[in-house]
Amino acid sequence: MPATYPVELPDVGYFARQVLCREGCPVRTDSGAYVQAIADGRYEDAYIIARAPNPFASICGRVCAAPCEAKCRRGALDAAVSIRALKRFVCERYGVESDAFDIGRVYPELRDPHRERLGGGRRVAVIGAGPAGLSCAHELALMGFAPTVFEGQNLAGGMLVLGVPEYRLPREIVRAEIAAIEALGVEIRLNTRLGKDFAFADLKRQGYEAVFLGIGAHKSRELAIEGVQFDGVLRAIDFLLNVNLGYRVSLGRKVVVIGGGNVAFDVARSVVRQSETMAGMSEAELRVALRQAAAALEELTARDAEAPDEVRLALDVAREAIRSGVPEVHMYCLESLDEIPAAREEIEEAEKEGIRLHTRYGPKRILGRDGRVTGIELVKASRVFDENRRFNPHFIEGSEETVDADSVVLAIGQGPELSWIRPEDNLKVTPRGTLQTDPVTMATSRPDVFSGGDAAFGPRIIITAVAEGKRAARSIAKFLTGRTPAEPQQARVTVYARERYRMKPDYEKLVRRTPPTLPLDRRIGIAEVEKAYPAPDARQQADRCLKCHVGPVFNGDECILCGGCADVCPEYCLRLVDVAQLRGDETLQAAFLARYGRVPGRGEQGAIIKDETRCIRCGLCAVRCPTGAITMERVELVPA
Repeated sequence: MPATYPVELPDVGYFARQVLCREGCPVRTDSGAYVQAIADGRYEDAYIIARAPNPFASICGRVCAAPCEAKCRRGALDAAVSIRALKRFVCERYGVESDAFDIGRVYPELRDPHRERLGGGRRVAVIGAGPAGLSCAHELALMGFAPTVFEGQNLAGGMLVLGVPEYRLPREIVRAEIAAIEALGVEIRLNTRLGKDFAFADLKRQGYEAVFLGIGAHKSRELAIEGVQFDGVLRAIDFLLNVNLGYRVSLGRKVVVIGGGNVAFDVARSVVRQSETMAGMSEAELRVALRQAAAALEELTARDAEAPDEVRLALDVAREAIRSGVPEVHMYCLESLDEIPAAREEIEEAEKEGIRLHTRYGPKRILGRDGRVTGIELVKASRVFDENRRFNPHFIEGSEETVDADSVVLAIGQGPELSWIRPEDNLKVTPRGTLQTDPVTMATSRPDVFSGGDAAFGPRIIITAVAEGKRAARSIAKFLTGRTPAEPQQARVTVYARERYRMKPDYEKLVRRTPPTLPLDRRIGIAEVEKAYPAPDARQQADRCLKCHVGPVFNGDECILCGGCADVCPEYCLRLVDVAQLRGDETLQAAFLARYGRVPGRGEQGAIIKDETRCIRCGLCAVRCPTGAITMERVELVPA
């Protein structure tokens, strides 16, 4: 059995920084730890690790932009671990969507009668029931405050329900996540809009001692080109709001979507699901009919060169039905395929569904007749960003193209609606049209008001909004009580017996597999497209994790500098150097300080340098070492 013990290290942060997926997550979810728990079959432990820092774990398991995967060290070798999909896997077993969900297992302190209630029931107003607002309320409730959430719509969730299409995020998942937050004592008041049903000044009179503004960005940005006033020109957020509130939007047969972000793809894929033919058949039903006719024709042709006329007629009818009834959806964006901000999986699924993507085009003017849109004129872009990576598109003169269209949807960004602000509110607005907010404390220009999410910094990914809501809650606690809950931690080291330490066989050869998806002919309406991994696939994908918590540790007193570790290393990440090379290299000095508290001095001759970015934690160096100078050790931060 491995030996585990608490220890004081000169620089715990050095070891923490090696777990890149955790560093990449805005709420510091220990993604590697829950992936490794899945690999071991410890599914409930994995869920608790994923859920404890994130009140929207089940949602993020489906629609998170996964900044953790962008940091994953495995991505430098072949492809990142499927962290987001693995989160969904454990959420379906122990999350809010399962019968096994127990918030007391995630936060055992809730059952402790001696738990300190730092907030003492003091009242805090949270404006907006989106990810930022609900995360702030969740954190405040855990600290013992009494948050009340005010939401202008008739349902909570913000853009989780008003922007993200249901085929990506089932509404029952959102409702269950919110119910868990309400169970902590959070009150949510619907149909209560700031600036309409109450003024900002009313909150103080009602006894709220602090306010968090998480009102989101529901106002579409305008495009200053000719023709935007025509009927048939829609803004992306307006379209998604109508679709997600259950209203049908008639767009015609040919739809052009301008934009290349996730919102643009949500619009394009929602258009496909809105379409119906005059015969009342959905696109998916028509495609099934076409496939069936084609299969019948192929089978009959194989038996008889002259297939019956009725089969050929059925095929022609199905083809014509698709041509006349299902809309063409075209997307035009400024970016090249490598620059598009939308997730790669989103692009691939959209293309499977028949959406046609055109890159490096910008809108020049919208064409119309009798007040109705008839098309759009586009111009080719040679670049989007300048040499300093600032947004500065350059267009090619004379490259204009005209495209016919029945509708044009503009998905070029959005901002918050701040017309409710009055001079006496003492809230400052930035030139970008967002609330002036300190990115560290989330404080606004008024000491008792805090903000986060889209309203403060423009459109955010969900997990970033969650992090900002949590950060604001702690700042509110500091503002009202002068302190925040202590989170004492210590380093815990687990030393593995080198003869027993093993990674899974052929783990370095395992390839990334995407989760299963619904067949194209079943992607109708709100049917969820992506599915969860089966258990064997989930464990195999989890086995791809390189276990960045673990690493070889070298005992300089026992090392004889034989070089055997460097010779056996399959990734060539170890090298022997003269100590003189360390002087002046701050990175190398930091590595020595982290473990030993000092840098080798003169007369100690040599050192072994390890490239952390290339190490795959195979442990061969420890096995090869003739003196036992190398051990495989796991360093973790745990509650003290």
